[in-house]
Amino acid sequence: MSSHLLSVGYRPFFLLAGVNAWGTMSAWLIALAGGRPPTQVWPPPTYHAHEMIFGTVVAVIAGFLLTAVPNWTGTARVAGGRLAGLALLHAAGRLVLLFSGSIGPVQAALVDVAFLPCLAILIALPILRTRNWRNLPVVAVVLGMAAANVAVHRGLALADYRLLRVGTHGAVYLVVILMLIIAGRVVPNFTRNALMRSGIEVRVRNRPRWGPLAVGVACLALVADLAWPDSRVGGVLALLAAPLLVVRQSGWQFPDTLRYPMLWVLHVGHFWLAIGFACIGISTLWAVGIGAAALHALTAGAMGTLMLGMMTRVSLGHSGRPIEAGSGTVWIFALVILGATIRILGAWGWEAAAIYQPSVLIGGALWTAAWVLFSLLYTRILIAPAASKA
Repeated sequence: MSSHLLSVGYRPFFLLAGVNAWGTMSAWLIALAGGRPPTQVWPPPTYHAHEMIFGTVVAVIAGFLLTAVPNWTGTARVAGGRLAGLALLHAAGRLVLLFSGSIGPVQAALVDVAFLPCLAILIALPILRTRNWRNLPVVAVVLGMAAANVAVHRGLALADYRLLRVGTHGAVYLVVILMLIIAGRVVPNFTRNALMRSGIEVRVRNRPRWGPLAVGVACLALVADLAWPDSRVGGVLALLAAPLLVVRQSGWQFPDTLRYPMLWVLHVGHFWLAIGFACIGISTLWAVGIGAAALHALTAGAMGTLMLGMMTRVSLGHSGRPIEAGSGTVWIFALVILGATIRILGAWGWEAAAIYQPSVLIGGALWTAAWVLFSLLYTRILIAPAASKA
């Protein structure tokens, strides 16, 4: 591996996330079209869900945290051999699942579940050492995802659908909680700083009452849905969370960001969270079959948009390049948003195969194209030295 690639956590993990995203989605689309599934041991839907979460999303989280925690704590970065070992462990988890029929499901599971505890240790040590208690919850999220991964493997081994759902949805909901927390910090701050530099009047404000209320209700809705699927309590909470999240975002001066793709993409990503909670509420309270829309609004929509928005920003900013979106980067954002939108709208036509199946394939293909384009445009940045040192 290049010494530049191993200089900071976002570099190898954003590279892995991009490849895993379009590789896993391509395999899923091929399986949906009647092709051969990537692994005979894992059912294609289970493999797709697991790899998008524990392959792609976890790689993005690892890259972000391994870059952010040293800045939060003023400690040295995880780099060199330790970073290489961690990246190889993550890649090994992806490979062993593909060959778990030959390796054995238990052995494959042991390799796959080892990554998140190792990541938790590496980010917990500097946080604990510097008493940076404010950021300790991110360690709890990583450990929670590790437990969710164990639940998925155990559920698959026992053919226990309930355990599989707890593991898969639990991991998704933990990431949603992490996004709610991080987005509430960075989106208004990035917006305020960028508008100030541009000479635009800054009116960005967080709402001290509505913001925490929105996050609190959203978290309760997720807990209720996980503990009591399809309960009216969870549905009501989710339906309340959606407008509260819109109110939370209303003070972030979104209209003034429309000229700046690196800003508006983050605002759109946060708005996807509100859409996801609205879909959960509607699906639960009125028994409308749009559960897939709710899940994909949170994953393909919110996660896809926020991850690519943050990955491009971090890759450019931390490598000494201007945080500006060229035409290629704008296409990345447009494709991921359009792909997620088509996938969600298609889920509303659940009774019509003529609507649903094409929406999955077309939306999935556009979403995949966004990640292919990210890999094509940003691999050079991720492996090259910082621009200021060139």
